[in-house]
Parts: sequence; C-alpha cells; structure tokens
Amino acid sequence: MRKIYTSMICFMLVAPISSTVYAEESQATEDQIENVEEVIEVDGDSEEWLEDTIEVEQPQEDVVLEGYENLGSMIYKSSAVSSKIAANEKGEYFIYYIMHGSPAALVVVNYETKKILHTFTLEDSKSAWGLDVDENGKLWVGGSVSSTLYSYDPNTEEFEKHGAIFSNKSDTSIQDLIVSGKKVYAGSAYGGSLVAFDTETEEIEEFGQIRKRREFVKAIVADEEKDEIYVSIGSPMDLLVKKPNTKNFTSFLPSKYMSEKYAQDLVLTEDYIVARLHPSNIAVVFDRKTLKIVDEFELKSKTVSTISPNEEALYYTKAQQLIKYDFETKEHTELGVYLPKGTEAINLDFILKESPIVEEENGEEVIIEDGDNSKGEETPADPSLEGLIVPKGNNKIVKDVQNVETPPVLVEPVDEDLTIEEPKEFVLSGMVDNLGQIFEYNPQTGEMTYHQFELPEQPVELYTLASSSDGTKIFANGYMSGGLGVYDVQTGNKELYRNISQIESMFDINNKLYIGAYPLARLLVYDREQEWTTGNPKEVIRMNQYGQERTTAVAPYNKGKEIIFGTLPDTSVGGGALAFYDTETEEMKIYENYIYNQSIVSLVSRGTQVFGGTSIHANQQVNPRGARLFYFNRSNPEDKKYIHLPFSASMITSLIVDKDNKVWGMADGKLFVYTDEWTDIKTVELLPLISGRFRNAQIIENVDGYIYGSVEGKLFKVTKDTLEVEWLKDKGVYGLEKDLNGNLYFYDGSNLWRYTIEQNRAIKQTEQ
Repeated sequence: MRKIYTSMICFMLVAPISSTVYAEESQATEDQIENVEEVIEVDGDSEEWLEDTIEVEQPQEDVVLEGYENLGSMIYKSSAVSSKIAANEKGEYFIYYIMHGSPAALVVVNYETKKILHTFTLEDSKSAWGLDVDENGKLWVGGSVSSTLYSYDPNTEEFEKHGAIFSNKSDTSIQDLIVSGKKVYAGSAYGGSLVAFDTETEEIEEFGQIRKRREFVKAIVADEEKDEIYVSIGSPMDLLVKKPNTKNFTSFLPSKYMSEKYAQDLVLTEDYIVARLHPSNIAVVFDRKTLKIVDEFELKSKTVSTISPNEEALYYTKAQQLIKYDFETKEHTELGVYLPKGTEAINLDFILKESPIVEEENGEEVIIEDGDNSKGEETPADPSLEGLIVPKGNNKIVKDVQNVETPPVLVEPVDEDLTIEEPKEFVLSGMVDNLGQIFEYNPQTGEMTYHQFELPEQPVELYTLASSSDGTKIFANGYMSGGLGVYDVQTGNKELYRNISQIESMFDINNKLYIGAYPLARLLVYDREQEWTTGNPKEVIRMNQYGQERTTAVAPYNKGKEIIFGTLPDTSVGGGALAFYDTETEEMKIYENYIYNQSIVSLVSRGTQVFGGTSIHANQQVNPRGARLFYFNRSNPEDKKYIHLPFSASMITSLIVDKDNKVWGMADGKLFVYTDEWTDIKTVELLPLISGRFRNAQIIENVDGYIYGSVEGKLFKVTKDTLEVEWLKDKGVYGLEKDLNGNLYFYDGSNLWRYTIEQNRAIKQTEQ
C-alpha cells in the first residue's frame, strides 16, 4: 500500500542517519527478526573500488562435480540504489528504480498513480548507477559486473539487453552514463575507460582509458551538438574536457581539489559545469567557456538538479533542507521545507505539469485543454473559466474539449505588442532513501509531499561467511545491502536478521559473534544467547575516528578473552590499525598505523604469539613494497617481527594454525606453511595471477586432515605432508567455512552451497 505524508506531518517521520539508508522493518516474523541497530549507509560509490580489478585467465582443472548442494538464497532485501524520474513522448512521467540484488532489477512506477507497472531482471548486474533518458524518453541503464547496457522504452514498454559495451576486460562496471543526442556516453571501472554507444546504429566508439593508473571514470556530461565531453576520473580526482576537433582530454582541475577522490556527479548547463566533489561535499561551479571557478558551496545531497525550467537556478539539499541556488546572483535561498530526518536527496528531477496547448485557428490562438491538440468542431468553454490558463493578447477563443455547447468566451484584448511567456508549472522530485521514498516539492505553492512504496525484494549477493564455534550454524552477510542470514546445519532452517550493514569480517566464540561492520569500521558484538534486539548486537567502537574504514580481520586470543581486529584505512592516513578488545572489561587498546601504509587483512593466534598478514592496498593507493607476514608476542605488540616469504605478494589473505601448531597462509595465488624461524617455509603455487584487494582466498583445516581452500572462485584440497593439490571445483566458490561434520560451505552470488566431503558421502550412502 502506498503511504503519503504531507509537509504538515513530516516532523513525525523518523529515518536513519544517512542519505542512503535501510529503514527498520515494522514487524518481526519467524524468518525476519527485527534489529534496531543504527543503520549506516553502504554507498555504492565508495564500495566499487574493492571489486576485482582484473579478470584473470586461470588454468582450467578437471574436476568431478558430485556432493554439491545449492541451499538457496539467504538474504532478501528491498534496496533501491538509484532512481530517475522522466517522461515518455506523451508527457507521462515514470519513476525508474534500480533494485540492488543478485541479480539487480529495474522497477518501473507510474508517477501519477504511484503503481508499479513492470519489474525487469538486470541479468549480469548486481547494481546500476548510470541512468539517463534520450530525447524520446527511452531509458538507458549502465550495469555492473560485466558492463552491460540495458534500455527500456516507456512508449512501447519494451525492455532490451544490449550486452557488454567495453572491450577491455578490466572494465567490469559502468560508473556513470549520460545521453546526448543520439549517443549514450558511459564511463567504467576498473579500466577507467569511456565509450559512446550510438542509439540508432548500436555502433560503439571507444575512447580508451582516459588516464593511466586511474581506475574510474566516475561522472560524465556531454554536449553532442557542440562536440564537448566532460569527465571526472579518480582516484585521486581529475576533471577533464574534450573540445571539438580534438582527440585528447585536457585537465582543468585546480590544484586545491587534487586531494579529492573524485567528482561523483557533473551537471552541465548552457553556461556552467557543476562538479559535486567527494568526499568533501563541495559543489564547484565552473564557467563553461573559460573553465575557471566562479563559485563553490557546501551541500549534502548526492547531486544537484539540472537547471530550473523557469530560471537560471538549481536545487540541492543540505541538513535535510531544500535550497535553491541562483547562478546570476550566487545567492542560496533556504526554502523552509525539509526531507525526513537524517536523509538527503539522492536524485533531483523536474516534472513539468501539463499546460494547455496553444494553436492557431483562423488567425486566433486557441487553447486546447488536457493535452488534446487535435482540431475539430469548436467546443466552447465553461463560462466560469475556472482552471484555465489564458495567454495575453488580442481576442482569444478558448476551447475546453470536455464541455458541452455554450457560446464561445471572449477574453478582453490587450496591447498587441505585449508578449509575455507564461512560466512553466513544475514540481521537483527525488529519492531520499533505499526504500525508494520520494519527495515532491511544488515551488508554486511551497508544499512538500512524500510518497512511500513497497518495492519488490531481491536476493542479495553474499559477501562474508562464518561458522559457529560448535559448527551447527553458518552465518552469511549480504554485499552492500547487509543483513545476517543464519543456516541451521542440522535442521536446514534459515533465519534472517535485518538491519545490519555490510560485514567485512566476523568470528564466533563463546556464543558471541564478533563483527567488523562497514562503513566506519564499527566493531559489534552479538550475544547469541540473547534476543536480537535493541543493543544486541552492541556497538563497541567506530574506528573511523582513527582514519579507518573497514575492519578486515578478526581473531580470538586466549580462548576468546580478547578479540583482535585489523583494519583497512581510509584516504589521507597511514596504515591499518591493530586493536585488542577485552571481552571481560570491554576495554580497547589500539595501535595506529601498525604496518606503514598497508592494511591488516588476516590474523591468527598461536599460544602467546599473534600472526598477521597485510595487503599493499591502503588509502585507495598501492604500496610498492610487498605484503608483510608478521608476528609478535601479546605481551609486547609493538615489538613486531617480519617473516620473510620466499616470494613477493600483494596480499596475505588468510591465516590458520593447524592441529600440529603450524601456520598456514594464502599469499596471492600461493599456499605456504610456516613452523618457526628455524624451519624453511614450504610453498606451492596454485594460481599464477590473482585479483582483488583482500578477499580473494580462504583456507581451513578440516576434520579429515586436509587443507581446503577457495581462491579466485576455485575450490581445492591439499595434502599437508606433500602439498599435493587436488582441484574440486573450478568456479563459483567464494568464502569457505565448515560445519561440525566437516562439510564445506561457500557462496556463489546470492546462493549458499554445501559440499559434502567424501567420507561423509560414504557414511550417508551406508546409512541409506
């Protein structure tokens, strides 16, 4: 059911603290248990850089696919990540929502009736941020994962998949998309490329990578008529323009902004270019002719509107308030209307209200109501003239096609030389949260209205797995949308705990699940003996105050009396932090910049020793020195020692200690085993090349005495003494956990899978 709120009661609306939020569920069910943790934005823009950067050609192994069972999706979420409001050729407006999921979906809503018309599956995409319409009202959508282009024509209601539009395999995600004339311009990650797709011929023009070592083309605006293209690349940011009759892009970014990550949006007018910077929340206005700065201002909305239909002005939001900016006077007018608490505008689109169509008939202007511009017999208007817009000029005959016969109404003549263009009547509308809630602001009346929808849930791609300490439960978290799914190994039942954001790492011990949540590198503790409710999970600390963004490693020490966390830093700080949480006193001890300019992505304890592995990816930069394997005695963490590996690596992604007290680890595509400083390190190469930043591999020791692992989506088994490798599955294996019987669990997309190891299959066959 649709819910409508007016500005008179908007103070009653309560929403989480971010412009992109996940609202609390109104009711708990058997499989949907309410959690009132403060929900924090998971922004697709900041998320993207952690995807795989290279699609690597890996050797194909002969494997026997038996013992595998698809347990189905674990998490469902109604999460709108982007939207666009636009009209078809008839002037009918539609809201287009992109629903995050595996796969993603396009939802089409009639703006006037607020009813869902269509839901289309975006095959090969998990999200889509690039949305724009062409001059015929046709919607174009740029997808993720394989850079697939889609379109939907509201005039014919035809949905079409056009396939991948980038030839470079590194370009896996369309970051932005803009339509100008007959061209769709699209920018990519992670090859930082630009293409132009001809909407008539479907030919593709490739501009290639805009700048070396820049992975993103984050925002685009183009003017095909003037042959100008403007792009924002990153990270760090640069702004570039391609002028007519030139092949190259030229930078026009002032040095004062070079520390920014990127401009997350660009807006082009006849005279100006507006760049919305990230993360500084500054909008910079450039003169289009000179490319010089003419103004800048602070904002919180994800973007600014295009130019107003009636004036040289645009709109944005700040502190939930809608504000108008005048290009000529550089004045900002606070409009005194507010979005729901804690939200900001995600998109801003103008909706033109229907105006009478004026036609010439026998030398006189005729106003035809209801958009009917057909000519026929004269149908006089209602004598009251109520609701009619009558242009000024000489005597006019006014038609209302809906009224019955009455004498024509003549309007008093005015000065022939006086010509006044009637202002267009419009409303401003946009999305404010992940539930797809939109606002509608009427500048003519000053009224603000809200509309809430029940958008369809999509299966969510899984991101992080963990098992309970007794092996009876498997925990699964969703990519971007969050949520915690719990699978009961013995009964096969599933539970879904909602309203917890994306989890980077988690570990269960002593019936407590210790969670490293994204963003803000929050540390949470979920007491599994207590109800999932207010304060459970309990937030311990937000490591963003130390410049950290993700908690990428977690491990227990001393049977869980302490929990050790490692983090990945945000921009403009040093390396990741090492943190100790005392589970009895609840005190924290933090060591900042523990490994200079590197992230801590794996941890394990052995007696009084703690071992850790790093990634060279930190601060959205790459440390030229290779990843480090280190250890220290818990009594003195500052006295760390480095273990020299007989090869170089970019990341050490998984560490375990086996029952023989040996340390095993995955470093890029190599498996290694370390005993102590007097013993040589043994290694075996599994894959020659890897991708990603810190989540490409996972290893465990199983009850059958073998080491099992997943790397680049492949499942393998290793004999400990000989390091002999057996490949079990060549794709679709991500994350790896085991249950109390030694069966393995992993995910592929939104689905949780189980692999029953051979000895358990033999036992089952005997039982049968």
